[in-house]
Amino acid sequence: MKILTDRASATGSNYQLKNWLRDNGLSAVEVVPLAEPEIVLRGFVADVCGIMNWASSPRKDGYSSNGSDERSMAYEYYHRVGYPYWKG
Repeated sequence: MKILTDRASATGSNYQLKNWLRDNGLSAVEVVPLAEPEIVLRGFVADVCGIMNWASSPRKDGYSSNGSDERSMAYEYYHRVGYPYWKG
């Protein structure tokens, strides 16, 4: 599954994610209560990458960090799981 790159692909990708969750015995509500998977994934990617979305210069792709604590926790999680060392 690719990371969302623009708003136009969000609907299709969100649909794919929901189907993948369903096919694997999960629902989006079980995984991410009250939030669309697209929003959660965009926020996590933005936090891990430190993407800032300033009000004076908003990003068109919708990626925006949720704050310094969230950036720190996302970065720590990403490294703790070992993603930087996965080959694929």
